[in-house]
Amino acid sequence: MTFQIQPRRAIYIYINNIRHAQQLKKFGQITYISRKMMFVGLYVNDENVEQLVEKIKQYKFVKKVVMSPRPEINPDLDNLHDDIFFENYDEGGNTN
Repeated sequence: MTFQIQPRRAIYIYINNIRHAQQLKKFGQITYISRKMMFVGLYVNDENVEQLVEKIKQYKFVKKVVMSPRPEINPDLDNLHDDIFFENYDEGGNTN
């Protein structure tokens, strides 16, 4: 038996009252609860994230559900940050 890494995705759920946060435990792992901004950070399996989001949106205490865009972001920037840095450095220029 080999260990398989389960792909997961973060979901941020904005709620009306913080006491409802514990009801979201059954959908995944709660990683963060913001009492001031009234949202819950929840990790769920990536394979059934759309079905879980639809179930979560049906609750009356849920204002908004935001999925993390991290899996769609291309981590390979192709040295883009270096080009931008040197362009800005050259434009600032040295007048001496």
